[in-house]
Amino acid sequence: MNSNWTSVILFGAFVACRFYLQPTYSLISDCDETFNYWEPLNFLLRGFGKQTWEYSPEYSIRSWAFLIPLYSVLNPSMRILEAFHLPMFNLFYIARFFLGLFSLVMEWLFFEEIKSTLSTQTATFWLFFQVFNPGWFHASVELLPSSFAMISLLGSLKFTLRYLSTGAQDAFVKALLFNFVGGILGWPFVMILSVPLVVHYIFSHRILNTLKAGISAASRLAVVTAVVFAVDSMFYGKFTPVAWNIVMYNVIGANEKSGPNIFGVEPWYYYIFSLLLNIPLPVLLGSIVGLSNLRLWPVWGALATWLTVFLLQPHKEERFLYPIYGFVTLASSVGFSSFWRKWSGSKLTRNTVFLILLCSTASQALLRMFALVQNYKAPLDVYSHLPEASGPQTVCVGREWFHFPASMFLPDNYRLGFVPSGFDGLLPGDFKETDSILNSIRDKPVGMNNQNLFDSSKLVVTEQCDYFVDFMLHSDNEKDAFDPTNLPQGWKKLYSALFVDAPESKFFGRALLLPEGLTRLIPQQLQSRWSKIYQVKYLEYCIFERHREEV
Repeated sequence: MNSNWTSVILFGAFVACRFYLQPTYSLISDCDETFNYWEPLNFLLRGFGKQTWEYSPEYSIRSWAFLIPLYSVLNPSMRILEAFHLPMFNLFYIARFFLGLFSLVMEWLFFEEIKSTLSTQTATFWLFFQVFNPGWFHASVELLPSSFAMISLLGSLKFTLRYLSTGAQDAFVKALLFNFVGGILGWPFVMILSVPLVVHYIFSHRILNTLKAGISAASRLAVVTAVVFAVDSMFYGKFTPVAWNIVMYNVIGANEKSGPNIFGVEPWYYYIFSLLLNIPLPVLLGSIVGLSNLRLWPVWGALATWLTVFLLQPHKEERFLYPIYGFVTLASSVGFSSFWRKWSGSKLTRNTVFLILLCSTASQALLRMFALVQNYKAPLDVYSHLPEASGPQTVCVGREWFHFPASMFLPDNYRLGFVPSGFDGLLPGDFKETDSILNSIRDKPVGMNNQNLFDSSKLVVTEQCDYFVDFMLHSDNEKDAFDPTNLPQGWKKLYSALFVDAPESKFFGRALLLPEGLTRLIPQQLQSRWSKIYQVKYLEYCIFERHREEV
């Protein structure tokens, strides 16, 4: 293979994905991203947004320091949008552009490190697997601590490879530093990924050298911790070690009434299905082969540690696997490169086999990414069509509250309101809208709890609603304030987009998007069987507008 030309083409695809395709078309896969990160970011920028219990000073398990880097680039961007009278939802896409930029820079630096410490061929395989990586496609532009940690860990992997190649203390300490940043500023649990690397250093160096490295690493950990804790403490108005609070809530202080398990539990094989959906099968198989490279055992040990720990946790979420995506693609690139070098057959056969494997990887990845865009992007489209209006406006949501993308999609005089829908968990409240951002953050909101207990004060009455967003689907739940198929007089549909009808679609129809022309080629006598495994149906995801009578 011509690695130089391949790298150039792949880098072009990289730029297109990270700078345009992902920021524009990637979905929001988790309401936690919206309400715990986009909403407080919007509050910092525009003075309003939804507030979750995690941001209550009573619990303070979310970091304001985590939002400051994006705030620093979005604040001047917002002034430019205001000057040119452009919609504020552009802030959302500008933020994603910078998230994509962060990912691209870290990935390219890691690519260069693989070239210098492993091989150009391995680096090229890695670049290919990163481009055609459905999990990375949406995770790298998500505003989540696990996403930030996922990208930061590329820096840790970069210096881990350098340390394993040279044995240098400086590389070892820098590997830990990137892990510290990803853990303290992002998600503290990722710090366990450095345990195998530390074990390797201890058993391969003299005690004096180990002590020196330990002191050097500890000093950097202290600096990172002090800076992040200081920023969060300034915001909350009291000493606030957010990373420690997260561990306390999710691990040490977790019980049957609070902790992660109250939000649902999943079987042990949940993560197997998650990996199969988000990483192409050839890549997963290649990663198994890559584990045979024992020189990199600290990297594989970190991967095994993470999977073991999180497989044992009852509460499972797809984003909990984000930090190891880079580890999996590295293992696969090592495996593919090893397989290529050790091939004993003819070159033609080898090239054919690898072409099939790479085409299979790209095909599965593209079909998955197309499905994510086609099936789940409707909320971003719909909320961007809210019209300008005079006076205060309330956009209401009921059973579809968790698909709300962000208050950045609301004009300045619009606010989000929750109406009754039968949901019996704790909905977000509102940050107090005052002249002082810090006073609002430090104020203890009413009706918050860490047990997911319902609080009726989070709801608004239907008379307040000027707009309503929901599926065009009959509601047989008597607790729903609105039935979109039988709205009160004066309401009309303003705009709609297609959203996958999950209950009426088959698994493969939701997971992969096959071109219609390809499905038509299936013989008629097999169509009935095919529809049993692949079928996708859509609902209208609508925004409705109330027309009030002029007084």
